[in-house]
Amino acid sequence: MTSPDHAANPPLSAPTGRPGDPPWYTRRFELVLYVLAGVSYVVLGVYVKFLLNWIVGPLWLLAWIWLAPIVVDRFRRSPEPVDRPHQRGGSSGAN
Repeated sequence: MTSPDHAANPPLSAPTGRPGDPPWYTRRFELVLYVLAGVSYVVLGVYVKFLLNWIVGPLWLLAWIWLAPIVVDRFRRSPEPVDRPHQRGGSSGAN
């Protein structure tokens, strides 16, 4: 019996390697997204019964996997510096 080749499986902290994925989008982050999508679907499905069907369930998963990285990327971007005009009447300049 042969053992599986573990060198073919990159660590969870490695980027996904797909073109277009940002460097912070690691395999671990992707796994967490899938787990959060599943857990939130089950928890909400307990209280909101119409969520438990074959159409809303895959759409819920797709929304999590597609929209969550977009939201995270927006929050991770550094804010643009605000260009403030010089104040008039300050005491630091010559008249």
